[in-house]
Amino acid sequence: MGFFSFLSSLFGGSKGAGETGGSPSEQLGSYLGKNLPQSYVQSKKYAVSIQETGGVYDAKITLDMLADGSDYNGYGDDNYRELAELEGGYILTECIANPPVTTNFTLELVFSGGRVITVEKRAGQTVGFLTAQGLRQQIAF
Repeated sequence: MGFFSFLSSLFGGSKGAGETGGSPSEQLGSYLGKNLPQSYVQSKKYAVSIQETGGVYDAKITLDMLADGSDYNGYGDDNYRELAELEGGYILTECIANPPVTTNFTLELVFSGGRVITVEKRAGQTVGFLTAQGLRQQIAF
């Protein structure tokens, strides 16, 4: 806790931007917005849906894979699956690896032409699933 946060807590100040507050769903939503790459968060396609069941949260996150200016012309099906596995792994193990509540994640990675690939990871697991064009495969994180 920083000096000003300490003083604020002593004198009844409000919580700062870096501190937790609100419902667990609000905390999770805030955490995602702060920890995901900003190109994704600022995209018009960015969306988050959070549901709670028995103390475990399910977060479905839609990410625009073109938001950072990437161009995937010439990519084949295998290339998209590999990219989705790499990007999903990076996001889930680096960017949002320590959510404030127990969370199962589903990433919807949206590419050009309406192509959507999902990457799923359940809380505490080191394996998950990637689904592309109706084909589901297990992946490791």
